[in-house]
Amino acid sequence: MGAHIRELKPQDRDDVAEALGCCGAFTDEEVVVALELFDADGREGYRLFGAEIGGRICGYVCVGRAALTESSWYLYWLCVHPAAQRQGVGTALRRDVERFVWAEGGRRLVIETSGRPDYHRARRFYERAGYVSVGLIRDFYRSGDDCVVYAKQLIQDDHESQPAT
Repeated sequence: MGAHIRELKPQDRDDVAEALGCCGAFTDEEVVVALELFDADGREGYRLFGAEIGGRICGYVCVGRAALTESSWYLYWLCVHPAAQRQGVGTALRRDVERFVWAEGGRRLVIETSGRPDYHRARRFYERAGYVSVGLIRDFYRSGDDCVVYAKQLIQDDHESQPAT
């Protein structure tokens, strides 16, 4: 069963909060920040898209323009509910947001993620999608938790179809 990707609505907040809370990747503090960005959707330059299966949001992604750049964007959050993981939901969200960013004139996506061992799957997910590690900041989040910076130069051939928004 494929996921339908769409812009999130305020009534999707509970589904997003559930996915963030039970995926096991985020601290309580990180969940609070992610939900603050959800609440600021559109007003602060953030754009949020969700993957819907069976009438429920099972994953979401949050992106925004990188201030003072010509065409760079940040991918701030990508989260898939554990019940929907390994079903292509994360890939569908990533591809759709890349198409959206391309349509908005974006030509680069930047991601900052943890260097902790439990984030290995997330880093591998981005690397398989063509994101390249461009930097490492030791002990960035806390002692022993590095920040790994990834970037992907978007190209037209990959983004000819329109986003599902």
